[in-house]
Amino acid sequence: MRCWLLLMLALVMSPTSLLAHADDAQDWRRHQDHRALEVFDAQGKLVGRLASYHGYDGVYLSINGATVFAAVTWLRIDPNHIDSSKFQWWTFGPFNYSTTDCSDSPIISPGSGPRPSIATRTGTEVTLLIAGDTVSAPAKIVAVSDGTHCTPPPVIGHVPPSTAPVPAFRSETTYPLSAHYPEPLTIHY
Repeated sequence: MRCWLLLMLALVMSPTSLLAHADDAQDWRRHQDHRALEVFDAQGKLVGRLASYHGYDGVYLSINGATVFAAVTWLRIDPNHIDSSKFQWWTFGPFNYSTTDCSDSPIISPGSGPRPSIATRTGTEVTLLIAGDTVSAPAKIVAVSDGTHCTPPPVIGHVPPSTAPVPAFRSETTYPLSAHYPEPLTIHY
């Protein structure tokens, strides 16, 4: 009787044990399917989870309580070569200014992130210019700078540049992005 009871107990427990192992394997597979790509700096420090904003890849950062988006792109070795396995901070340019000599802060457009910001590059240094916690103000674009030259906005075809004011933010905070997260960047699990 005792043998029969042990045999029945063993038969009942075996499928349960097999099902438990199957559940563990499914959990592991499900976990592997949900792994997210992450961005790391040149020192291997985690910057954040790879995300997207308006079609650009990058990371969301919390800087002084503001959530900003910092875009990344392939590492440009020279004008004709990029590295497909390394990345750099993407700086958008040319930059628009509301002064003719480009002496003030570039205009930060509303569509540049949860808290509007733009990244500028001087050599290997990338600085994030972050708008304040304010309402946008209209500004006329009277000059454009590529980082080297400050010129009036270009004429495109036969269409002169618009003189209508655009919604704009001014930089309230600067954040030395490449000092905190040096390039080249890598993206992996």
